[in-house]
Amino acid sequence: MLHQHPGGLTLTKRVVEYCAFIPGAKVLDVGCGTGVTMEYLQDTYGLQAVGVDVSKVRLEQGRKRLPYLQFIQAAGESLPFVDVSFDGVITECSLSVMQDAGTVLTEISRILIPGGKLAITDVYLPISASSAGYLNRNQLKTMLEKAGFTIIVWEDQSAFLREFIACYIMEYGSMEELWQCVSIPKTKLGYFLLVAEKRQMEG
Repeated sequence: MLHQHPGGLTLTKRVVEYCAFIPGAKVLDVGCGTGVTMEYLQDTYGLQAVGVDVSKVRLEQGRKRLPYLQFIQAAGESLPFVDVSFDGVITECSLSVMQDAGTVLTEISRILIPGGKLAITDVYLPISASSAGYLNRNQLKTMLEKAGFTIIVWEDQSAFLREFIACYIMEYGSMEELWQCVSIPKTKLGYFLLVAEKRQMEG
C-alpha cells in the first residue's frame, strides 16, 4: 500500500520525537486527509489529535473510519481555533499545495502556545530556484521567522520523495495521476523535514 505522503509514518515518528510532545498534548494536523497521522499520534503517543482539511470527501472517509477523532473542514489560511490553544502543529506534504503559505504559517503561530512546535515535511526547491507553489529553503526560513518561529531542525529527506515516486509508478503504471503534492515541475524538487519553535513572548 502506497503511503499518503513521502516517508509515511517513518517521517511522522521522526518529527514527533524531535518535538518531544508529552502525553495529552494537543496537536493539530493541518491537511489531515483521512486521519492516518491523527490516528498514529493519538494511539501511539497518547496525544490529543485534531485535524483540519479542505476536502469534505477525505474528511468523511476519516470520520467513518475513526469516529473517535475530531475532523474539521477548514483551510490552513483560516484556522477555526482560538489563540494559543495548541501545543503543536504538524503539516505533512500540505503547505506546498495551499494558496498562501505565509498566511498559513501566521495562523499556525497564532494558535500555538509560546514554545510550541511546528513540524513540516514537504517538497522544496534548490536555493536558487523559484516556481509558483514551491518554496526554496531561504524563502521558507524567511516566512517562518516573520511568523515568529525559530528553526531547530532541518533535514533533507529527498530519498523518501524518490522512493514515493518509484512506488507510485510501480503501483499505477505512470505518474499521470500522481497526487498534486509531488507533481514535479521542470526544476528538480527535494523533500525536507523541519521542526520550528514558536518564539517566547517578550516581556
